[in-house]
Amino acid sequence: MQNLHLNGLGQGETGKSDEGPQKKHAPGRVVHVGINVEFVLSVCSLVCQQRAAKIPDTPGPGYPSKLDSFTPRMAPQDFSLSITPNSGSPNGLSTPTYWPKSAVLLICTLVLLLGSAFHPPKEPAMTVVIDAGHGGKDPGNLGTGRYRTSEKDITLAVARKTAAYIEERIPGVQVIMTRTGDTYPTLSERVRTANESQADLLLSIHCDSFEKSSVTGTSTFVMGLDKSEASLRVAAKENAAVFNEKDAEGFDPDDPDTFIALALKQEIYLGRSLQLAELIQTQFRQRVGRKDRGVRQAPYYVTAYASMPSVLVELGFLTNPKEEDFLHSDLGQDYMSSALFRAFRDYSQRWFSLEAEVQEANEKTTDKKETEETRRGTQDTNPETKRQPMWHTSIASTCNGDFCFSVQAASNRRGAPLTGPGGFQVPHTSQQQIGNVYKYRVGSTSSYSEACLMRDTLRKNGFPDAFVIAFENGLRIPLESALKKAKD
Repeated sequence: MQNLHLNGLGQGETGKSDEGPQKKHAPGRVVHVGINVEFVLSVCSLVCQQRAAKIPDTPGPGYPSKLDSFTPRMAPQDFSLSITPNSGSPNGLSTPTYWPKSAVLLICTLVLLLGSAFHPPKEPAMTVVIDAGHGGKDPGNLGTGRYRTSEKDITLAVARKTAAYIEERIPGVQVIMTRTGDTYPTLSERVRTANESQADLLLSIHCDSFEKSSVTGTSTFVMGLDKSEASLRVAAKENAAVFNEKDAEGFDPDDPDTFIALALKQEIYLGRSLQLAELIQTQFRQRVGRKDRGVRQAPYYVTAYASMPSVLVELGFLTNPKEEDFLHSDLGQDYMSSALFRAFRDYSQRWFSLEAEVQEANEKTTDKKETEETRRGTQDTNPETKRQPMWHTSIASTCNGDFCFSVQAASNRRGAPLTGPGGFQVPHTSQQQIGNVYKYRVGSTSSYSEACLMRDTLRKNGFPDAFVIAFENGLRIPLESALKKAKD
């Protein structure tokens, strides 16, 4: 318990003159004030209450003769205002000493300032920036045209609910939103918000569209050099606004050198970005029953220039009537934001050791009627599958012609099967002997980001030295050359 003791000169004896009673200063009179900092707010409020009693600065007729009469009724026991006269005082304690209201207010102000020093603001353990796509003059995609609202409204609603889940259930996380209303921050402003706040994570939320109304599903994108038709289609849609911005930092989607440089810059964040992306897709698939279109790489502006792990989420296709209805509904938005929260919760526990106060984020929606898709998605699978690597089988066996990325997991002189701690079995392994050394390659894929995902999974499961390598026509080539070929 913090106590503040102030010593000061009080105002002393009462004299007489032709004009009536006047106050004189008694230099020897010392006033000791002891104030409990813990109760400063209640004390200050009580001071304001005393104004109703109209306490004068000087005693007058009918004024109480005892200072105790002015002790606040609700003041704590260790609040005291006492008078200790100097031995040379002519009248001892027969005349009480009164403090002017201005002096009392000054003391309370000082206590407030000192009290704040005892409880400095706590630094957040983690900062996440949530970006609701589009907004303001940019409505995003309009879907089927059956609703007056559009993509910008859905992304904002889901972003707000996701932010609320995180703030309510994971102490120590600071949530920053690039927009909280129907405004339009430019793409560069969104990235600047994340970078200047030194955020630990950027989550950008969008909705997809396609010319065929039958297409459905969710996907999560990280920065990469994938030039597949699907990735380039989505990237072109989300990057379109950048051409109207003056501060786009020379962003040119058609320049391969630009994206090679950006991909190399994002290399240090790509592993965590991929892990979060996998967690998000798992939640969408298992908990909400959405079609999983997978984790993909694409040259997005917001993920390319963010100096932190970052992902861009496509919640679904507004051009599909059924999916559009789901995403426009409160229940659908609750479930999607809840899935994003769970993925973030698992990510924060893994990398920042943050624990959620409540394990389930959609408690308020569990009593609502679930869709058939959600009921199918909530059924758990065999627990043994949780020991499997994060990449899918198809990822570890796809290759574009004679050009491939792979991962060298380890090397040794034994030539024994590759097994990690705890019996972790490494699939899709090829063994190569060079002299007396055996080198173990894992998987083959034309996607650099998928190779990084395999690398990070191996590192997490007992192979800390795993790294990405590249081959062309069976011969190993420098990684930088492979990245350029992947873009060309």
